[in-house]
Amino acid sequence: MRVGIVGIGMTSFGTHEEPFYNVAYEAARKALEDAEMERHEIDNVVLGGYDVSVGRTISNMYTAPAAGGYLKDEIRVSDDAAYALALAYMRIRSGIFDVAMVLGYGHCSETPMELVELLTLDPFFHRDLGLSYQMSYAMQSYTYKVRYDVEDEVSAEVVAEARKRALKYEYAHLKEEVTVDEVLSSEMAVFPLRKLELPPWSDGCIALILAEETVARRINPEPIWIEGLGWNTGNYYLGSRDLAELTSTRRAAQMAYRMVGCDARGVDAAEVMDLTPYHHLMSLEALGFAEDGEGKEVVKTGIPVNRSGGALCTNAHGTTGLFLTASLALQIREGADRGVTSAVSGYAAQNSIVTVLGAR
Repeated sequence: MRVGIVGIGMTSFGTHEEPFYNVAYEAARKALEDAEMERHEIDNVVLGGYDVSVGRTISNMYTAPAAGGYLKDEIRVSDDAAYALALAYMRIRSGIFDVAMVLGYGHCSETPMELVELLTLDPFFHRDLGLSYQMSYAMQSYTYKVRYDVEDEVSAEVVAEARKRALKYEYAHLKEEVTVDEVLSSEMAVFPLRKLELPPWSDGCIALILAEETVARRINPEPIWIEGLGWNTGNYYLGSRDLAELTSTRRAAQMAYRMVGCDARGVDAAEVMDLTPYHHLMSLEALGFAEDGEGKEVVKTGIPVNRSGGALCTNAHGTTGLFLTASLALQIREGADRGVTSAVSGYAAQNSIVTVLGAR
């Protein structure tokens, strides 16, 4: 049994004055319109997101009705909504459901993100240190930078290129072009990351409609197929990991590629969750596009990576991964044959999920 994406709904990303559940409704409505479906044709709703990023406990009480979940089977993944996509896929593959609404939401303007993120840390050893997620990304970036002698200009080029691509993408948050010199001259945020090398905090929602193969072909003659999925969780303690690589992403990619029967050479588009420019390079290596330390060479080759601008330009905590997946799905609609997307969550990118989408 195959599972395909038949509907895509995306809101704009930035700072929304509307309540987050209204934004969720907008995304779900757009997905239904895209698939030319009605709410009653959906038989289950799978949500993804964090309570801390919308400032509400049990936030799915608000988003499930907005996603069309009234009197339907509904479940939420308290993680990036890329995991909700995987759960919806497996629920359909189980044979219990035929059509799923997957909705991811993030509303970072509701809450002081760098403070509330600390609630996700180990309560005995890490939380009291006050090390934010950005600090953990900086530690990874510094380790990678030193090990592979990455010059500041390389990371600045990654940011500048991301901004250029975001300018052409209607759903991206940051749409202001920056030069390499502007990145290098921006103030230091958390060494070695400068202010312009950090992602924004975004508000926005994504909705995707998934369907079993027979139903999918009836809805859309050319569905976007979910060909492979892989996920992995890294070591619990920060000190037990090699911070110069995304081990969990590498293992998740291997799992997804095995499911498809291909490797990075069989992929012609990618969207990676580059929470820093160094994570952009590490993600390319973990996905198999380059050897360790050679991610910067992929940037020069022109392989379509992060045509959306990536997480460096749009980062709605709780749905960034699904944003990248939806962006890749749109690229496949436009002619790409097969693409891969990666998402990370947890402190220092502890958890990863990789999804392979295809047109055939």
